[in-house]
Amino acid sequence: MSRHAASALLLALAVGSGTAVAQERGTDDVQGGHRLATIICSNCHVAAPDQPFRPILDPPAPSFDSIAQRSNVDADFIAKFLTTTHRDISNPNGMPNPQLLDFQIRQITAYLLSLKKPGAASTTSCGREIEKYEQIMRQARADGRSSNPESTAARLHRQPTPGSVAQAEQTAREDIEAVLVSARKLDAAGKQDECNALVNKIALRLGR
Repeated sequence: MSRHAASALLLALAVGSGTAVAQERGTDDVQGGHRLATIICSNCHVAAPDQPFRPILDPPAPSFDSIAQRSNVDADFIAKFLTTTHRDISNPNGMPNPQLLDFQIRQITAYLLSLKKPGAASTTSCGREIEKYEQIMRQARADGRSSNPESTAARLHRQPTPGSVAQAEQTAREDIEAVLVSARKLDAAGKQDECNALVNKIALRLGR
């Protein structure tokens, strides 16, 4: 996909008003989860490639990336794991209950699920659709944010500024990431009808 096509795709989503996708908080949760993971979890795990310090635990606990690729890891599994202590007499080095608040559990869950790679092949139709849009997002990120495609406003002779184009691209990117995170959770929970409905909202806005 060309830079023009990828950016145009993003702008097509941004100009839609009242979109249900925009109401999703998935992007904020992923970003918040990344921040929390690098603060709370990085003493024992490689929680993110950009965490400032190596884990103190030697050898470290499994990395977040490796945990995310496990076939049994879904939103319910992560939430349960984070609210349970795994340290006892038989396992003195096990992970203690981190005593997280509900919103922190939600954010770390969203961040972990965002690390799932398409290569951990989805077996559901919704999962495959999610992977398709994740590939589009990866291509858009690879193309960068500096492209200036012809927007709807430009075609209506209301030429946007570079700043408004960049903001529109950013808003659209956040919308797509939000719906993908939400759809991933639904797919992992086996809620295929809800997952397909969410993904179809993207397809409809793209005219697919």
